[in-house]
Amino acid sequence: MEAIRVQSQGDKLTVRVTARSHEFLADEPKGSSDDRGPTPYELLLASLGA
Repeated sequence: MEAIRVQSQGDKLTVRVTARSHEFLADEPKGSSDDRGPTPYELLLASLGA
């Protein structure tokens, strides 16, 4: 299994996630951040569904 990489994107709440050749942003909800991607909780729910 290849490593998953998580990098900060300017502020403390937005991160870029890299898994193999796939990249996406994760962020906190609007009001806490810029809402540039799904929240960690939403990612967890998506992973359970997958």
